[in-house]
Amino acid sequence: MGYGISSLTRQAGGRGVVGRLDARVKIIGLLCVSVYAVALDSAVALLVLFAVSWILACVERVGWAKLRLLVFLVGLTVWGTMFSQSIFYFEEPRTVLVTLVSPETPLIGGWTGGISIYREGFRHGAVQSLRFASMMTFGFLFCWSTGPGKMLSGMLQLRVPYVLAFMTVTAVRFIPAVMDEFATVILAMRMRGGKIFSLNPARLLANWLKLIRPVFINCYRRSNILSLSIQSRAFQPAAARTTAEGGRFTRGEKVLLTAVLLSTAALVLLKILHGLYLWDILYVSRLRLIYEISRLYL
Repeated sequence: MGYGISSLTRQAGGRGVVGRLDARVKIIGLLCVSVYAVALDSAVALLVLFAVSWILACVERVGWAKLRLLVFLVGLTVWGTMFSQSIFYFEEPRTVLVTLVSPETPLIGGWTGGISIYREGFRHGAVQSLRFASMMTFGFLFCWSTGPGKMLSGMLQLRVPYVLAFMTVTAVRFIPAVMDEFATVILAMRMRGGKIFSLNPARLLANWLKLIRPVFINCYRRSNILSLSIQSRAFQPAAARTTAEGGRFTRGEKVLLTAVLLSTAALVLLKILHGLYLWDILYVSRLRLIYEISRLYL
């Protein structure tokens, strides 16, 4: 179990189409995808973005074990977002599916005004969850297809501050170790007859506190060892250092990078124009088609 979970963030070897791309192209593409996930509002557009992420993950040949675990994490994220939005949805109209706490319930009913699950909240949560699910899939795909050395080199070539690039790569490399720690503690708890999940909220909280405490302590120890190792080597973040110049982009990479940047710039421009129209700041009658496209498809 431990190795299966931690393998989710380990590099898959870069054998697929994405793995052969220059690290700089993938970093810029990931930034553009984050803009898509934030700027898009249409359920169809977000679904297309999510579908593209999974198509790339499948053609990258990362292995069925990684895809299976990613399906679990994405499903958990989607369900959690939908369920939370179904409870905390306050827009109108809204249709009550199930009433969890009636307004007439003593104490909690008066404090909350009643707690219900709304059908429109499920729909809203499903759309919002596509943002998280798409970014999660693209992020794991980037980790799978890019080694730590290439990741660091690509960020430095893009003029990312060395400290930020170093911390990012270190954090990515520590994720599998943290997952292994969780898996080890869970296995130890099960061998002693402990349970992770419980229908009793108080017991569930106590179980998770028992799970998190040793993991947190081990992470603290690892961070101390890493900091001492860095200091013993007289590491200076501000010191001058040479960086290998990146190779030239291939023709396909140039075309891909240009298309991604142009589409991102066009999306941002269309959303800005549509926002100015909605806020009654600027309206141009000749741009009615753009307003309609932004409202229906973006």
